[in-house]
Amino acid sequence: MSTVRLSLVGFGLRLALVIIVIANALLLARLLGPQEFGEYFLFLRVVSVLAVVGDLGLSQSANAFYGRHKEWQDSIHRAILRIFPILCLGTTIFGGLALWLGGDVFLPHITRFLTIAAFVALPLSLYANLWNSMMIGMGRIWRVNLIQLVMCGLALILNVIFVAGLSGGLVFAASIYVLVMLVQFVVMILMAFRLSHDDQSAEPPSQLSRQMLHFGLRGYSGSVSSLLWTRVPVFILNATHGAIAVGVFSIGQQVVEKMLLPVQAIRDVVYQKMSVLPRPNARLAMNRYLRLTWWGMVITLVLALVALPVAIVPLLGPAYANAVEVMRLLLAGAAFAAISLLLDTFFINHLHRPGLVSLIVWLKVVIGLALAVLWIPKFGAYGAAGAMAFTQIVGAAVYVALYLRVSGSKLSELMFIHSHDVTLLRDQLVTIVRSREGTG
Repeated sequence: MSTVRLSLVGFGLRLALVIIVIANALLLARLLGPQEFGEYFLFLRVVSVLAVVGDLGLSQSANAFYGRHKEWQDSIHRAILRIFPILCLGTTIFGGLALWLGGDVFLPHITRFLTIAAFVALPLSLYANLWNSMMIGMGRIWRVNLIQLVMCGLALILNVIFVAGLSGGLVFAASIYVLVMLVQFVVMILMAFRLSHDDQSAEPPSQLSRQMLHFGLRGYSGSVSSLLWTRVPVFILNATHGAIAVGVFSIGQQVVEKMLLPVQAIRDVVYQKMSVLPRPNARLAMNRYLRLTWWGMVITLVLALVALPVAIVPLLGPAYANAVEVMRLLLAGAAFAAISLLLDTFFINHLHRPGLVSLIVWLKVVIGLALAVLWIPKFGAYGAAGAMAFTQIVGAAVYVALYLRVSGSKLSELMFIHSHDVTLLRDQLVTIVRSREGTG
């Protein structure tokens, strides 16, 4: 299946996912109000932080190994399952001690129930990250998007029934999240066993688990550092300005992050392509992806800048009026974040240089956290949004400079649409339409 076709399948599913996720976020924001929605957002952030900390880079390793070693798929999955319980136990102990010793400093506005729920959701979220990476490495993009679409749709339905219809509040919202994650876990693990098969003629290495952990650890610091600069500002904001400020900031961050889901659909396809393409072809393909994605994001974000101020207050009420300015700041960095997302595929799956990616992300951490410490106490949610946007712009600029040096490309090749881009896109779209007409 062509990259365009795979991307369109992913894009269509991700677009539907964007609509459902944003609708769910807006529904909860409206029903819970800034205070409780801020607490709910902190709960989600705790889950995501614990899952990434406990990953040890295994998600990146699963992606790369599934992409390059299709003959070992079942062995790779079983190796992951052997490591998985150790990761869960270690993360639970580490996270529990951290919250016990410093919870009043890091999470002063989160209830005991939400803390317990976060640790219950931890293994479910951790496996979901691993499963998504496995499926992306196999090139089964539509399965990843379909599972997310179904589960987010289930969460929306349950929130409408129990949070909106029965006025369940924050406890019900968090419980629904954990329940949906449990259902998703069962579906994912059954599907992984069904889809993963070994080639009997290709014996996997005896030290496969160790090789995967070694590869993952090379990029682990990058995953943790990326987590720090995207998640820590929320905890600083909570400690300095409280859960209401987090609620206002979080609605802006969630909406903007979900607008990047179509780019993630393209990235998921490109991961597998970068694993197998030779260097000249990989360079040409990456240049095309970058320039098309850049202009697509610019057009999307300009439209969003016009639409969001008109929509937010009528949908959520005056309590979220400040979220409009937060979104504007975050949108400024979103187009640059899209470039970084795509370049990850080239450096990790094509060059196998996760360590270099980690160095770039650590640069973003230093800049982002320094700005967060300086700006958030003074400017609140605006400071958090400004720190993230500025960091995304600087990080993308450094990433592009390194890519140009390594690949030998010119900046103009990444910025200006070529005539053959339009021709290729048109021809593949025509092929897709004709194949659908034929099957119809």
